[in-house]
Amino acid sequence: QNNLHSMSRRFVSEKAAVMVGIATPAAQALANASRDIPIVLGAVTDPEGAGLVETNEKPGGNVTGVSDITPIRQQFELIKELLPEAKKVGLIYSSSEDNSVVQGNQATEIAEEMGFEVVTMTVSSTNEVAQISAALTSKVDAIWVPTDNTVASAMNTLVKEADARRVPVFPAVDTMVEQGGLATIGLDQYELGKATGKMTAEILKGKVIPAEEPIRFSTEGQLFLNERKADQLGIRVPVALLEQNQLKESRE
Repeated sequence: QNNLHSMSRRFVSEKAAVMVGIATPAAQALANASRDIPIVLGAVTDPEGAGLVETNEKPGGNVTGVSDITPIRQQFELIKELLPEAKKVGLIYSSSEDNSVVQGNQATEIAEEMGFEVVTMTVSSTNEVAQISAALTSKVDAIWVPTDNTVASAMNTLVKEADARRVPVFPAVDTMVEQGGLATIGLDQYELGKATGKMTAEILKGKVIPAEEPIRFSTEGQLFLNERKADQLGIRVPVALLEQNQLKESRE
């Protein structure tokens, strides 16, 4: 992430026809580099909250794109279904990522409303993930992770600490389930990429004007379940969930 600003300035100097920022930090770096070149947001949770657009409905500038806002309530309902005895849920995310803070606040409100006790711990870099994960897993029955770049970069570390105490991790992203998380109701990251590419092509062809094009949201959450991890943790998964599972290679 230290290179984001220099990379963004390079795109501007090379007179890019359009720039694409995947995730909030990259998108913010591009937006700071140019007010003129069209910018497409790929997988940005809350563009308006991150200050990238005037409103999600009418961006008003040179930025528009695709949101990866996650169905948090469905994710906590999944925790209840798979872990009916769970009382305490831990939240771990980066305090320096706007999108993570927004999701963390939403998750806290939803989890407490559903009767969970919430324990939140934040990190400022990947170097802190091991220590914070060890502390958090000793206090909770399950861990929830938002779409967070810092934690995603150290997902193996988090999983290692969680596995040591047999604490399941429920990430917001399907790729993090593949890396050792237990399950999520999430958006298909590959499909998000296709939607981002489609919007980029529309801008290049002059069919879409960023200032006038609303942020596009996906509302269809899918179940991604790591069956091998469930077996490892001794968690019995209802047949109905197994039939819905989109992570078909989870036993290989």
